[in-house]
Amino acid sequence: MSEPGATSRWRSQAAFDRIASVLIGVVAILAAIFAVQQAHEGLAGTRAQVEGARLAADAAARIAASSTSGAAGLLARQDALVVGMQGVSRQLAGTTAGDAIAVSIGSAQVSASERLTTAIGETLATTGGEPVDGYTRSLVNATDDQIRAVVAEQNRQVDLADAAGSRQLVAVLGLSLVTLAGVLAGVAAVLGRGRAGWLMLAIAWGVAAVAAVPALGWLLS
Repeated sequence: MSEPGATSRWRSQAAFDRIASVLIGVVAILAAIFAVQQAHEGLAGTRAQVEGARLAADAAARIAASSTSGAAGLLARQDALVVGMQGVSRQLAGTTAGDAIAVSIGSAQVSASERLTTAIGETLATTGGEPVDGYTRSLVNATDDQIRAVVAEQNRQVDLADAAGSRQLVAVLGLSLVTLAGVLAGVAAVLGRGRAGWLMLAIAWGVAAVAAVPALGWLLS
């Protein structure tokens, strides 16, 4: 028959081994979770960064194309207006001087200004039409509201990238804690069921519990 003390020591060692084995399993599960989280958040951050860069370039292209088109139309209208103002001035001068030819020339200039203004308006109305492709058309005809919407989405993608980066750092920290818990569990196994071994095992469980909080938070999010 075995001695009661030997039986007690065997049971204590068995309990120590079981607790240590469960801890190793928990550490392995947490390590897998954090590895998946790090990979997932890394990909999500990369996608958001790429999309943010694309939207920034798209907004810049829309601003440049639409402003160039608008400026060209404005300059053309100003030129037509100048012709009309010159015609009115010539008409007034010709009327004052009794110069019928000057009046006729001025009238022709005013008429030309009106026709030029109409032609410019018709031309601007077809800006971005065939054979211009759809994307170029969207750039040339971009409105302020559309540009603001692109900028807002670009900012949102930047925020998503920042958030993914923060979660990725949490995953790295979690992996570090899990690694520490595994090392402590190994030290506890070497020390055995003595006071030092149980202390190391308790500390390892505490570290693993701390690491489990962000892991569960990520799984439930």
